[in-house]
Formats: sequence, structure tokens, C-alpha cells
Amino acid sequence: MSDEVDVWGDDFMDRQPSSRFLTNYILANEHVKVLNVNSPWGAGKTFFLNRWRADLSKEHVCVLFNAWETDYSAEPLLALITCIEQQTKDKLDVTSTEAGRRAVDLGANILKKAAPLIAKGLVKKFVGVELDELLGTDGGDNAAEGAKDLVSSLIEDQSKTATHVGEFKTAVVERLKTAAENNGLKAPAFIFIDELDRCRPTYAIELLERIKHFFELEDCRFVIASDSKQLAHSIRAVYGQGFSSERYLNRFFDAEFNLDNSDIFNMVHRCLPVIPTVALGVNITGEVSRHRYDFDEVRYPQNNTVVTDIPEFTENQAVIVGLCKYFKVELRELTNYIKQIKSAADTIGGNVQFFWLAYLVFFKASKSDEYSDLWLSNKWRQAVESYDTAKADIVTFSFTTELVLVKDIALFYLTMLNSSGEELRALTNNIDGWRNSIYYSNINGDGIRNLRAYKDIVELAHRLS
Repeated sequence: MSDEVDVWGDDFMDRQPSSRFLTNYILANEHVKVLNVNSPWGAGKTFFLNRWRADLSKEHVCVLFNAWETDYSAEPLLALITCIEQQTKDKLDVTSTEAGRRAVDLGANILKKAAPLIAKGLVKKFVGVELDELLGTDGGDNAAEGAKDLVSSLIEDQSKTATHVGEFKTAVVERLKTAAENNGLKAPAFIFIDELDRCRPTYAIELLERIKHFFELEDCRFVIASDSKQLAHSIRAVYGQGFSSERYLNRFFDAEFNLDNSDIFNMVHRCLPVIPTVALGVNITGEVSRHRYDFDEVRYPQNNTVVTDIPEFTENQAVIVGLCKYFKVELRELTNYIKQIKSAADTIGGNVQFFWLAYLVFFKASKSDEYSDLWLSNKWRQAVESYDTAKADIVTFSFTTELVLVKDIALFYLTMLNSSGEELRALTNNIDGWRNSIYYSNINGDGIRNLRAYKDIVELAHRLS
């Protein structure tokens, strides 16, 4: 029995096929030196890179560089090569231990070859040693020559620095090749760069330029995870709003792959815990059977209707999927919302009004001005309809004979909360289907008072992160 850990064991978005496809694509196309994995913030890029790298490292040398963690550094080249140096150390090397990682290997060939390319003071600031000490006495003159200007000078005047650049590239190739041979791995090496879109605009630009000019190497591939729109916005912040940042980015990326975040059914199915609920009767599959004596018009699912054929998919899970689409929630946010919903449900106890609870959690987290208006007697209807019209996506749930909008369910809850006793009693003349479930589960005893308490409980749950 194998003790090998399944790195894709928590792959709720089915990312593994994408990693296999991209590995084959990169290996079959030598011209693809830099691949950009594009997805919005919080949509699973870090998860994807970490699992892909862990899986791929069984056959290839893999380095993971978190750009944001070194955003404070004045020189991204030094941060990157230090990362490569540390992650490709021989496992028997004393400096590969946790304690050793705090020390600088003064004999590291990559650092020696990179030093003339980097300003003297930056080496001291980053690794804690003088440039002359790093290079040795023989490298002093070269260091002084290279320290006159920063790395940008290399790009402007290759004639003066071609020797240093060539030596540096050779050192990197040798380092990666040795790491592969020592660990029984094969070429090419993969360098994964994460969190680039969170960096300072100038740092992100400089890192891309360093990769372009110094790392177009034999048997070396880069995979960069970023939100392309945010990255383009950052570039325009540096060069001006009229700058063609998308075209500029194309200089650095040989190919781009967009992560698919449209199908969140499996993730919700596996992540949402069981919560006792007053069921509304959502038709999960959307299938409708007609009897010859049925005269009601059947409303079949549309593209915006939440339906699935996943076995044992629950109504609560369908509600979460629908609200994710309605409020345009990314994966990272969803995990936190589920935690808030569960904590609130535990506080409420018993069978909760799950749709109303989840709707409030999502709405509160949206930070929209309309949320505060939900609790004003003269604005609640306008608040729901305004958000629905201006900010939300159209989402419907199937109830066999009708398709119901998210806003219509929310408005019915608010109608009950804002009705007098006489008005509540009058509602019995005009309710059926899902409305029946909501109405009769709240009309007796302390139902309405308990429903009002959801607001304060959601406010408390919202503080969880």
C-alpha cells in the first residue's frame, strides 16, 4: 500500500485535468517559455499552482517563488535567484535545513554570477553581506563595474554586460541541471511565480523584465499566476492610462491559460456542512413530469437556473451556488461565507430559514449601501430591487411549475417582516408553493421575532474571517 499523499485530494474544482493538459502543452512546445495562468483574485490560482507544482516535482525540478512575499525588495532578480538557490539545494546540504535557510551560501555560483549585475548596496541589504565578500577578492573590479547602474542598465546596453549575463545564464542552467541529476529528475525545470498581481506595480514590471532578459534559458519554463486585468491596471498606473498595457504584457507571456471558475457545484457539494433547514422545495435537477390532469404551465430551466444532476445534491447547496452567481462571489470569499453561515445557524439552532440566512450573509459581505436599507421600513423593497437591477446577475431556482428569482424570495421574507398582524393574516389568501413553506414556518409562535433576530446574528458572524 502506497504512503504517497494525494496532492489533489482537496481538488473540489477539478483542476487536475488542467494541470496535466498544461504540462503536456509546455513540454510539446519549446517556444512556450513563459505561461500566464489568468484568473481573478481569490479564484484559486495559488491552490492550482501549489498542487500542480507538488505533482510535477515528482518528475521535474520545480521552484515556487511568491513574488508578493519579496515585494519589499528593491531588486527582484536577487530575490528570485535566492529562491532558486535555496529550493534547489541538495537535501544533504546543511544549508538546506530550516536553520540553514537563514544563512547565505557565500559560495553559491548563481549568486556569484549575479552579483556584478546588481547594485552593491542591494546585495548588502538583501543577504547581509558585502558584494566584495560574496564575490571574493577577484570579483571586486567586476563588482564595481556592475554597481554603477542597476539591472536596467543591462537592458539598455548589452554590449557592456553581455559577458556577465552569459555567465549568469550558464550558472542558472548548471544549477537546475545539477538539481535534476542529483534527484533523478528530468528537464525542463519549472519555476512557478505566484501573487504577481498583488505586488507594487514597479516591482511586478521589473520582475517580468528580469525574467524576459535573463531567464530565457534552455530547459527552463516559467508559469506565472496573475489576474491579467489587475496586472494591466497596475502597469497603466505606472505608464499612464493611455498606455497599451495588454499589448505590453504580451511581450512577456508566450501563452495564457484562463482558469475555469464557472462550475462551483462540486466545491459547494463537498464544502457545505449539513445544516437543519426549513425546506422550500427547490427542484434540484430541474426535471418536470407532467400528468394529463395538470393544467399549470411548466417553466423549464434556463441558462440562469440553478440545476444539477450531481447525486445527493441538496437544496441548501443549490441556494449557495445560486447566491454565489447572484452576488458574483469568488472561491476565496465563498469559503469564508460558508463559515459565517454555519456559525450563525449554530447560534439560531433548530431548523433555520437557510435561504434568508445565506442571503443576508452574502448581502452583508457585499458592502453595498443597499444592505443597510433592508432594515428601513420605507426602503427595503427599493434596496432589494436596486441591488438586483444594478449589481447582481440574474439567477432563478426551479420550483417545478415556476422559476423564481432570488429577489422574489428575499422580498417575500421582507414582506413578512414588515407586515402587521392583520396584513400577515391576509397573506394566506395569496400564497402557494414555496411561499407556503416560508409563511407557515414563521407565522406561529415566535417565528417572526426569531426571523428578525437573524440580522444581529449575521452581524456577529460577519466578524469571522
